[in-house]
Amino acid sequence: MALISPILDDRSYQQLRDELVQRIASYTPEWTNHNESDPGIALLELFAYLGESTLYRFNQIPESTKVHFLRLLGLEPRPATCARTLVTASTDRPDGVTIPRHSQASAGKIVFETQSDLHVWPLDVVAVGKELASREAASKAERERRQDALARLGLDVDAASFYTSRVLSAESAASAVPLDPAATADRAVWIGVLRKPRTSLTALSGRSVFIGIAFDEKIDTPFALQDIDAGHAEVFRSHALAADPPPMLWSLWLPPRARDSKSAFTPLMVGSDTTRGLTTTGVIELQLPEKLIVPTPAEWADGGEDSPPPLNDDAMAAEVIAWIRVTRPRTARRNDSIGRIRWLGLNAAEVSHSRTAAPEFLGTGTGDPNQHFPLSQGPVLPGTVKLQVEEQSVWRDWTETDRAVAGTHDDRHFVLDYAEALVEFGGPRVPQIGERIRVQSYVHGGGTTGNVAAGAITTLAGGGAAKVTNPLPATGGADPASLAEALDAVPISVHRRDRAVTADDFRALALEVPGVVRAEPIPLMQPDTPAVEAAGVVSLVVFPASDTSTPAAPMPDLGLLRQVAAYLNPRRLLTTELYVIPPTYRKVAISVGLAVKPGFQVDAVRRWVELIVRQYLAPVPPYGPDGGGWAMGRAVRAAELEAVAVQVEGVEYLSGFRFAAVDDTGSAVPVDLLELEKWEVPEIVSLTVVAGEPLPPGGTYEPDPPESFPVPLPPEVC
Repeated sequence: MALISPILDDRSYQQLRDELVQRIASYTPEWTNHNESDPGIALLELFAYLGESTLYRFNQIPESTKVHFLRLLGLEPRPATCARTLVTASTDRPDGVTIPRHSQASAGKIVFETQSDLHVWPLDVVAVGKELASREAASKAERERRQDALARLGLDVDAASFYTSRVLSAESAASAVPLDPAATADRAVWIGVLRKPRTSLTALSGRSVFIGIAFDEKIDTPFALQDIDAGHAEVFRSHALAADPPPMLWSLWLPPRARDSKSAFTPLMVGSDTTRGLTTTGVIELQLPEKLIVPTPAEWADGGEDSPPPLNDDAMAAEVIAWIRVTRPRTARRNDSIGRIRWLGLNAAEVSHSRTAAPEFLGTGTGDPNQHFPLSQGPVLPGTVKLQVEEQSVWRDWTETDRAVAGTHDDRHFVLDYAEALVEFGGPRVPQIGERIRVQSYVHGGGTTGNVAAGAITTLAGGGAAKVTNPLPATGGADPASLAEALDAVPISVHRRDRAVTADDFRALALEVPGVVRAEPIPLMQPDTPAVEAAGVVSLVVFPASDTSTPAAPMPDLGLLRQVAAYLNPRRLLTTELYVIPPTYRKVAISVGLAVKPGFQVDAVRRWVELIVRQYLAPVPPYGPDGGGWAMGRAVRAAELEAVAVQVEGVEYLSGFRFAAVDDTGSAVPVDLLELEKWEVPEIVSLTVVAGEPLPPGGTYEPDPPESFPVPLPPEVC
C-alpha cells in the first residue's frame, strides 16, 4: 500500500454506518436491537456522520502538503535533464574568432549554451583510416596493383599488409558509413587538417584546435545472448562500462626534413577531453606546436608504416597543412581499439539546452529554522547553485546537499527544490539575523523540447563573425517527474533506500535513468553462460525509450548502457556482479486472413488488426498483454494471437491464421507454440493481413500482375 495516497478513504456515511453496525456482533453480542430508534444506533450514526466529514477534509489535502510529505521522507521528484549535442562553427577571419563559454546558440526559440570556450579557425579536417584489404587478390589486375605497391616501398610480400585509404564521409552523421579503426592496418585514425583560402599559418602557431567526434555506439544486430563468448560478455559488465577513460596517444606527423630524431611523430598536448578517452561523443582540445611545418603531398605519398595514408583527391591533398594521428598505446592492461566513428569535425563545442543565470541577491537571514528563498529562474539543474552567506563580513561558501543528509552546527548546508527553484535552509545551521545571502550563478533549463534534429541550431547570439550548426541531433532531454509520479514512487523508494539489493530494486533504479523505458533484471545469469546459474550475478536487460532505426524492436546503444551502469554501480552490493545487456529478439512472421463485417471498410479493418497484433507483441510499455511490454521468456502461442485479432471491431471471423518462427537464414518455420528463453522477447519481422485466405508467413501483400505487358506510347508529333 502506498504511504501517501491522493484519496485517503472514499467511504461514504452509509458505508461507515453499516460497518459500525456489523461490528456490534463482534464486540457486544448482547446488543441485539439495531433499529434506528435505538439510542446506541443513533450514537453510531452520529459518529458515522462525523467520520464522513473528517474523511472529506483529509481527502482535500492540497498538493503543497503532499510535497511536504515527500520532503519529510527525504524524497525529491526526478529533476529535468538537459539535451546535449555538438555544434560546429566556421569563419572567414584569418586569425579566427573566439566564442566564449556560455554563449547562446538557438534553434528557433529553443536556446542552447556552449559548455566551454571555442576558438574558431578557417580550417577543415578529414578523417582517414588505413582500411585493410583482403589477404588474397581477387583478380590479375589486383595482383599487379599489389606488386607495384610492394616495388615502390621495397617490401617483401610476407611482411606487407595491403590497405586502402578509407575517408570518413563528410555527409550527415546519420547516413555516413562509420570508420572502424579496428579494421585498419595500424588501428589508428589519421586526421588531416585542411587550410582554406584565408587561413593564416602564423596565427595557428602554439594555438589550440577543437575536434569533435561522434561514435557509432549502436550494438550490432541481430544480438543473440546465447552466442556471445566471455570476451564479448566482459563489454557489458558494469565495471567495464563505467571504467575510467583509457589512455590515448595524440601525435603530429613530421615530414622527414623536420625530424630531429628517428621518430616520425611529436606528441600533442591535450587541453581538455570530453570524450572520456574516445569512448563517447565529445570534443578534444589539442595544442599545436609553436613551429608548424607544412608537409608537401610528395612527402607522405608513399603511405608507409609511419606515413599518413595517401588521398585520392589531389585537390584535397594539396590543402593539407598537418597530419594528426590518434591511437591507443599498447599496454598490458588494455589493448583495444578506438570505437567506430560516424562523424568527425573541427571547430566543435558541446552545447546544452540550459542557461546560466546571472548573480542574484536572495535576501538576509532571520535566524529562524526552515528559511526559504526563491530563485528567479527554474527549473534548476542539480549541483549548479553556487551560494554564499556573509558571516561576520566574510562571504562563506555553502554546499548543496540532500535532505537525507544529517548535518551538524558546523556544516554550511542548504537544500534545493529543483522544480520550484527554491533554496531552503533547514539544517542545524541557518543564516543568522542580518546575514546576507547571494547566489553567484546557477544553471536552469532542461526538458524534452531540447531534443532538436540535426541542423536545427543555426543562430549564434552576438556571433556575426561565425556561423554555427549542429551535425548531430540533440538527445538526453527529459521533463521533471510530475507530483503524481513522485507519489507513486514513494513506497518503493522508501523500501529500497537508493540501494540495489532485490530484483525490483535493480528494475526501479534503472528506470530512473533518462532514456530507459523498461528494465528487466535476470538474477543468477551470466551473459556468456546464460543456461547455467551463476551465484552473485545479475544481468539487467535494458530497453530504450526510442530507437528510430528499429522502433518495433528497440535496441539500446553503448552510451545508454554506460549511463545505467554508472548509476547502478555505486548502489549495488559489493559482492554483486552486474551486467547491463541489450535484449535478444526472436523473429516471428504472422499472416492473417479475415472476413469483414458488412458496413466496414476493408483496409481500415486490416490496419486495425495489424496495429492490435503489433501492440500486443510489443516489447515496451504501454503495450503488451498487461501494458508493460511482452514478458521476457513468455511463450508465444498462435491461438492467443488469433483470439486477439478476432476481437477487433469489424472482423466477422478469421479465415486463417498462420504463425511462424524465422531463423537466422530468413526461413519461416510454421509453429503453433514458440518457446522463448528467459532473456528473449518476440520481434515481428513480417505481418500481413488480407481479406480472404492468409498468405504464407513472410509473404508480401501485392496486387495481381497485369494480364498483358504495359508499353508506353510516345507523344504524337506533328
